[in-house]
Amino acid sequence: MQRTGYAAAALRVISLTAGLALFSACAASRLDTIQVGPWFASKNWKDVAMLASRGEITHPWGAIAVIHGQKISASDVSGMESQKLQARKIAAKAGADALIVAVEMPDPGAQSGVYQEQEAYLSALAVKYISDVSSAPR
Repeated sequence: MQRTGYAAAALRVISLTAGLALFSACAASRLDTIQVGPWFASKNWKDVAMLASRGEITHPWGAIAVIHGQKISASDVSGMESQKLQARKIAAKAGADALIVAVEMPDPGAQSGVYQEQEAYLSALAVKYISDVSSAPR
């Protein structure tokens, strides 16, 4: 009988640990969005161009949102791709035409005798082309 009690307690601990791990994985994937300009009618996220720099923009433009991801392991490629997709969907909801995306890797600083895995975070700028903005009265 005593063994059953230990097994049940162990099962509860395992279930709680798995639940916390799932919760923390979901919490880590949230992105912060800062509105820096007017937002427009939303569009399909597939219509938002993904760019690596401002130099790739060929039209006059204005910024409408800054999007930041949370730090994740630099080796977590799928996690970063997930953040990029999430940022693209946020930009589409704001009516952006393009999203300039950069993956930043902050210097962890030197700490003698301490190993720290390199971290990365997403930094993006949602932009609207000025030629796509109607000046006609509504």
